[in-house]
Amino acid sequence: MDLQNGGMIDRGDILSTSQMHGALRVTQRVGVVIVACMTLALVGALAGLAVLADLPPLGRVLLAALAVLFLVLFGGLCWSSARQSRMALVVRTAGIEVRGAWRDHWIPWERVARIETSEHWYWRRATQIVTVDGERIIATVTSFQNALFRGEETDPSYRDHRLHQLPTRQAIDAHRRWLSAQWRR
Repeated sequence: MDLQNGGMIDRGDILSTSQMHGALRVTQRVGVVIVACMTLALVGALAGLAVLADLPPLGRVLLAALAVLFLVLFGGLCWSSARQSRMALVVRTAGIEVRGAWRDHWIPWERVARIETSEHWYWRRATQIVTVDGERIIATVTSFQNALFRGEETDPSYRDHRLHQLPTRQAIDAHRRWLSAQWRR
């Protein structure tokens, strides 16, 4: 259950999840830890230089500003990495959850008009949810170029552009079952 608009909503059971493979997410986090160690060593060296070196006040201010800049850039890297590693398309009995790099969407089945394959030039073959309002939401993690990162097979038939990819097929199947009143209460 999640808190939305001041009330509790039940998002239902998870039917399928499409996200980056677990090993890739772990590798990404290990990389962030390595960059953290390098950043802390660099900031420590800058701080030691500012304290121990015979610098004018302006030089110390510049070194402090450089250290703060590295810390801010590292914080941005951590935030971006955390957002990237949680990207997913989660198909549930109550709707679809699209977790993106910058924005998350919760679309209950009542708001879903149709589910199709994206024709976007970059996010080709990604799952695209079209709402009853006409809004188009692309689950970028489901695009063709991310199939290997999701751990999906890419045999020759998988490259057939007339066929929907696995995440799109799962979402369409769940939407059809909801439309057939299988989950309506």
